[in-house]
Amino acid sequence: MKREIYWYHSAVELVLQLSARNSRQATRIALAPRNFGASGTADIKKLEGSDRWRLRAGDWRIFLRLDGPEAWVVGLSDRQDAY
Repeated sequence: MKREIYWYHSAVELVLQLSARNSRQATRIALAPRNFGASGTADIKKLEGSDRWRLRAGDWRIFLRLDGPEAWVVGLSDRQDAY
């Protein structure tokens, strides 16, 4: 199932901050939701007790909210701090 990807402003700011330190990793994080939206497949898992999903992008976790054909990127975190 293909999905439209939308970003919360706070998630965009986090990617921009990361790009100042590590542009390669920031690019990987920015492309992961787009690839998920285009193909509908990825390493994605529903988080227990929440309406959010996590998408893995290397050592980073991208948190999504899925609403039908839309996916909202609500945040991201290093895997050590993600949960």
